[in-house]
Amino acid sequence: MRQFVFFSFSTALLLSSCAKEGPTLVAGLVVDKDTGQPVPQAEVQVHAFSSGSSGGGGGYGPALGGPYLADAQGQFSFSFEASKGKSYRLDAYGPLGHFSVDQGVEVDNGQANRNLRIPVQAPGWVRVRIIDEPPTIGEGVLIVAGYVNSDTYSLPLGRDETYVRYMGAHIPSRVFWTIKDYVQKTVVEGHQDLTIPSLDTVTVTIRF
Repeated sequence: MRQFVFFSFSTALLLSSCAKEGPTLVAGLVVDKDTGQPVPQAEVQVHAFSSGSSGGGGGYGPALGGPYLADAQGQFSFSFEASKGKSYRLDAYGPLGHFSVDQGVEVDNGQANRNLRIPVQAPGWVRVRIIDEPPTIGEGVLIVAGYVNSDTYSLPLGRDETYVRYMGAHIPSRVFWTIKDYVQKTVVEGHQDLTIPSLDTVTVTIRF
């Protein structure tokens, strides 16, 4: 009988430890994933998972309060109320366009989580220069892609175009374009591979 009572009590303790709840402290640093440097004034956000484990079949839930602002040294510290049966992760976003990577950072419910490091990917930008050289295409279209959205121009352009688009830094990428001449019934394709340094801009020039 004593063994049964002891087993039941131990099992209850184990189950309760797997579903902790209550005030949860998180404190640490938001850093650039590639350089390891702090990211000042970053916003830290808590997200809950609907399953008992962040790696389970549950969904990535909505933000829980916040966002919580890191200081000029990228340091953050705050508390949130953890619910039983859920797990939580921290994501961060920088004012210049840094974004969270590696599925965020998991925390322990109902405990003090200190010395956390939230890695974020630095932004980069691509400057696209479009130069329409004579003889110009009488009727056609130019499509440029490789970043978040694509850009489409009706030909002839009438004047050269230059614009800047957001891309992640330190990520091997490719900007590619297609030029369709409706009169000559030709299609010309081109591309440029690039890896943009942190907070830098790389120029892609398209001449046709």
